[in-house]
Amino acid sequence: MMKNRILYLLLTLTPLSAVAQDISVGVPLPTMTKTDGNLFQMASDSAKGKPVLLQPLYWVKTLIDSSAVATVDRNYIQQPKPAWAIEARTTLNQSTLKMETTWEDPEIGNMNLWAKSKNGLSTSAGLWLGYRGYGFGYSKEFGQTSGSTLAFGAMGGSFGINLRIGTYNSDMPDLYIEGEKLTSYDEDDDRLEDPIKVRTLFLDGYYMLNGKHFSYAAAYDNSLIQKRSAGSIVVGGMYCHSRADYSADSNWLLTALMEGVGKVKFSQGSIGAGYAYNWVPARGWLISAMAMPMLTLYNRTTKYVYDFALVNPHVEDWDAIPDDEFEEWLFDSETDIGVVGETEEKSTNKVKLNFDARLSVVYNFDRWYVRVYGHYNQFRYGSDTVSGRVTDWTANASLGFRF
Repeated sequence: MMKNRILYLLLTLTPLSAVAQDISVGVPLPTMTKTDGNLFQMASDSAKGKPVLLQPLYWVKTLIDSSAVATVDRNYIQQPKPAWAIEARTTLNQSTLKMETTWEDPEIGNMNLWAKSKNGLSTSAGLWLGYRGYGFGYSKEFGQTSGSTLAFGAMGGSFGINLRIGTYNSDMPDLYIEGEKLTSYDEDDDRLEDPIKVRTLFLDGYYMLNGKHFSYAAAYDNSLIQKRSAGSIVVGGMYCHSRADYSADSNWLLTALMEGVGKVKFSQGSIGAGYAYNWVPARGWLISAMAMPMLTLYNRTTKYVYDFALVNPHVEDWDAIPDDEFEEWLFDSETDIGVVGETEEKSTNKVKLNFDARLSVVYNFDRWYVRVYGHYNQFRYGSDTVSGRVTDWTANASLGFRF
């Protein structure tokens, strides 16, 4: 009895970061109450007596160290002693933007046309550096594709927040009319002179209702280690903002086929609930899966519509050219076609369904760890004339070292 009382007293007075490193895992952490003090008070106490300029750093450090394990059952979740980690990452990614429109012509009837632009199957490499689940990463594509990804993550005992900003250029869009492929960009000479520029921002956050036994961080940044299998209901939110710009003069035909729309921006905010499970089949191993249907409550699309200008030194008035001669002049070698007169049009809000899914496999050995995970997202947008979707899937392999 006396031994247990001493241990519980130590747990109350010792910073939780030290508890996580030095106290036996057989002793559960007590629930924090007002009489025990709170994490913010502990962080303030840790900063006392330190140089004034360093006190904010000590305050943040203690708060981060403590929050990850403040309410966990350490029979299920372990915090590694080394606080820092660095990862070498390689990523396979494919982002596809599909734009669709319908031509309404009284002579030939309705005609569905869509364009698909993608970054190909891109491969990137980069580094990630983090402290107790908070870190930054940067990856750069190599090979025939061009693009980059900047990522930020913050993960605690019961929550996870991720920010990812990706850019890529697509010079090989596929065009379809009524399901029949119209163009094929297989040769370098066929590629667009001015590629379609796509930029996408993903921000998502999750909260685990069973943070005492289930660790999201154990599966996706290895700042914690899942020791026993456990699952949790997950609630979360997601924000996506994407922009596709193909309004360059050389892309006038694509803009014309999209009924004058040469640039599209859309923003979506979604909330949802799902389930996640961490399976520990053997010591050091972890297989984690999460699926979460989402409801998009905020859904705004802004499209930019353009007119076209024809310029030929031998033509003063294009409206005066007879119909049977117009095509000849249009494709004359001295005729230039430009995109002019941008007009902004915004759509009304439309509620849609969305889906978020993740899968991760982890192996921990000493200070090293290996992680492979996949992530899938799909976002739909639309207006009266142009609609579409963004599909993004990522497969990531990481080799990490704690220090």
